[in-house]
Amino acid sequence: MRMTANLAQGRYQYSCDGRTMPVQDEWQLGRDEQGRQLLISRRLVGEQGHGIEVRALMDAGLVTECLVNWKDEVDEVNAHYRLAPTNNGSAAMGDPIEADWTGPNGPQQMVLEGGNRLLFPLMRILMGPLLQRLCDMEFGCEVVAPDIVDPSQRGKLLSPRVSHRRAEVMAGDANIQGVHDLGSDITVFSYQGDEAERDAHCFVDPRGLLVGYDWPSSTGRLWQVRLRDLEWSPELASLS
Repeated sequence: MRMTANLAQGRYQYSCDGRTMPVQDEWQLGRDEQGRQLLISRRLVGEQGHGIEVRALMDAGLVTECLVNWKDEVDEVNAHYRLAPTNNGSAAMGDPIEADWTGPNGPQQMVLEGGNRLLFPLMRILMGPLLQRLCDMEFGCEVVAPDIVDPSQRGKLLSPRVSHRRAEVMAGDANIQGVHDLGSDITVFSYQGDEAERDAHCFVDPRGLLVGYDWPSSTGRLWQVRLRDLEWSPELASLS
């Protein structure tokens, strides 16, 4: 997956209780050789730059295929996820999800039934379209994501992890401190994610961009993510 035209880029800044954290989360959005929407995103931590890189093909906000690379002090692990349309049609939600990843015992493979499931390769920039789709589902849906919960368990690293997630739009008069600083026409979502990020508030602009994300940790600390250094081409209508 190679980008031939870069149409947008930015980064996310992480803070905990107001203190900036050593996380580099940068992304680029553009087109590949075939004119498909391609997103490249990296989230790296610390001086060694260990972390995750995702290259994802998208269609109307739906991730249809992605390459995932995890690198740490132990090794490098790779995975390939893709929707598998039936009858050679266009990829759509409900298609089976094929997953290939490198485990400690060699290449691993799995096919997950699509049904009420979304492919979500973990990156913050992809949360806007995810939230918008979740809001159309009264009871939420299952999300298939590469497993990075405990990287020390090498047998599970980047293997498919299925979790249930929900989102709903909060009332326009919701008293969320600082929301007006994020721009105009911001939609505030209440998000129920995985165990690490419950009761989150997410802020999405009209282009489908996640511009802010707040969640309390289990220890009571407030984590915040904010979009910075955004560059956006006028020929790009939206992310979703």
